Amino acid sequence: MEKMQKFINIFFLSCLLMPITLFIFPPTFAIADGAKGASYLYEFGGLVDWLTVSSNVGNKSGFIEVFFYGNTGLTIHWFSVFYNFFTIFVFVYMVVFIGKRVYLNTIRKQHS
Repeated sequence: MEKMQKFINIFFLSCLLMPITLFIFPPTFAIADGAKGASYLYEFGGLVDWLTVSSNVGNKSGFIEVFFYGNTGLTIHWFSVFYNFFTIFVFVYMVVFIGKRVYLNTIRKQHS
């Protein structure tokens, strides 16, 4: 039961950290030449860029500005979403694993 609860907690934390990567990592910029003029592409989502937002206006700095002001299209790369989630899940699991080992070693040293 303890292992299942640990898995659920790490899964929940990974679900919370997934959208936070949109705000932490800066966007990757690209320019696409469209039929009606230039379209600026902003890729968000950390290291794998799982969210692409297109806009008619360039030089936007963050996710909220790009997403809510002048957004002309949105593309979600589902394979990248799952890969990014899995990467976050493994990272959080390793942090919890190492933290638990360090904690147990300090407890053992105190009782010795």
